[in-house]
Amino acid sequence: MMRVYTGLIALIVAALLAGCGGGGVDEAKSVEQVTAEASEMGQAKLQKMVDQYETVIAGKKTELEALTAQLKELSISELMGEKAKSLKAEMGDLTTSLNTLKDHLAVYVKQLEASAE
Repeated sequence: MMRVYTGLIALIVAALLAGCGGGGVDEAKSVEQVTAEASEMGQAKLQKMVDQYETVIAGKKTELEALTAQLKELSISELMGEKAKSLKAEMGDLTTSLNTLKDHLAVYVKQLEASAE
């Protein structure tokens, strides 16, 4: 059952990422690129970017929580096997992704606050 939920969550996150095209959420960009783009945006666009990043981050956190729950359900012997390694690798990738997204979000928030002054 958890596998079904994880799959659904992954699809939702993918849909969110795909729906955010045209200057939306892009993990491949460096913080420097995001900073340069954010400095050229108006308040409305900055707020839109903050909202998009918060939505994607929430989805990824939910997916990470589901993977953590799956890992906790494994028996001692399964924790030493391939399933646990796979889950841990996936969790590592998600954590890296979340950190990147949070760094980008911080840039947009900082720029939004600066533009409000």
